[in-house]
Parts: sequence; C-alpha cells; structure tokens
Amino acid sequence: MKMIKRFRERRNHARQARAIERALRATDSPAVRDEILIAAQRFYG
Repeated sequence: MKMIKRFRERRNHARQARAIERALRATDSPAVRDEILIAAQRFYG
C-alpha cells in the first residue's frame, strides 16, 4: 500500500505543477505571475 500511496502522491504533485505552469503561461502580467508563485509556495511549501 505504501507504494500505491507514493505513486498517487507523485501523480498529484505532477498535476499540481502542471496546473501552476499553465496558470503562469496564461497570464501576461508579471504581478499576477508573482502572486501565483507566492500562493503556490504558501500552499505547497
């Protein structure tokens, strides 16, 4: 079960990283990019 849990966690982290990358690419504003990065660091860090 530990292996399955590790696989799920890794898959979820990859999904979250892709979502953050999409959000960063979707905006042209440096201020919005900074806010996305700050929120991601606060939530995942």
